[in-house]
Amino acid sequence: LGASGFHLCSQGLEMVPSYEYNHSNGYRAQLLRCPKLFPTKTAEICTHEQFAKGIGCIKHINIEAGGWMRVQINRQSETYKQLYKQRTAAERINSQAKEYGIERPKVRTGHSVVNLNTLTYIVINARALQRVRNSKSQARDP
Repeated sequence: LGASGFHLCSQGLEMVPSYEYNHSNGYRAQLLRCPKLFPTKTAEICTHEQFAKGIGCIKHINIEAGGWMRVQINRQSETYKQLYKQRTAAERINSQAKEYGIERPKVRTGHSVVNLNTLTYIVINARALQRVRNSKSQARDP
């Protein structure tokens, strides 16, 4: 993102905001345009393939709060990396639970859900331990 918070083009220049519109996917969007062509055409040229057509680089961005948050989030921060690890671990557990056919609990109370989740983790860890033991025994056998 540039100094004004807008995306950079392939040349590293901050793109210029154009008009806002309702995107076909249901969110508010904004068109960003080539800074060498918009709002007025400059004498500078660009290597972008669309520049030769007179359009220049364009980008459609989601300008709703969630869309801006996704663009502005610092994916290099330690907090983000820790949360990402937790999320992917939870997704792997849910994927394995689905594979075993236990992803949709038929229990209602909170205590029952806790017990079922504990059982799910035990089954997943037991299967992982079994895979490790099998691979070690195969490595020992000539």
